[in-house]
Amino acid sequence: MLNPLRLACLLLLLLLSLTGCAHHERALYNAPPAPGLDEALDVAMQEMVETFPELTEQGPMIMASFIDVKGTGGSTAFDRIAAELSAAALARAGMTVREVLLDGGQLLIMEGNDGLLTRRVRRLGASAGARTMLLGTYAHGQERLFLALRVVELRTDRVLASRGLSLGLDGDLQRLLRSR
Repeated sequence: MLNPLRLACLLLLLLLSLTGCAHHERALYNAPPAPGLDEALDVAMQEMVETFPELTEQGPMIMASFIDVKGTGGSTAFDRIAAELSAAALARAGMTVREVLLDGGQLLIMEGNDGLLTRRVRRLGASAGARTMLLGTYAHGQERLFLALRVVELRTDRVLASRGLSLGLDGDLQRLLRSR
């Protein structure tokens, strides 16, 4: 037969160990959410400028919609919002960013994925006084979205800075990638 004091100590230890498990389980379920597209691009652009500080001395930059590496054509909501969020993040990080809109107020949309800047893009950049351009490509897998970002000098096609990142492919991203 157990001594009442020993029994109380054992029950107290059991209770404390169960409380620790419950706390650990709550911590798993209440973990902060993974960063969203806006937060991830903000961090990526900040890191790009910190890694390549000479970017801020390269003069004004323009941006283009992001390109799906599959080259399926057409622009999605993701293509446009990713470019806008990246440009805003670069501006917060110290870059001078100019907006270049096409006729009808549309964002500059890059077609294809050959990586070459067309004469039209160079002309638009020059008319905006831009020396560089933010380009982005992406590919989506089953569970992740992979992005490659680079700042290119318009005159020479030289890549001045680059950054890659991947995001969990959540419902929001899937919807943006589907919307035309």
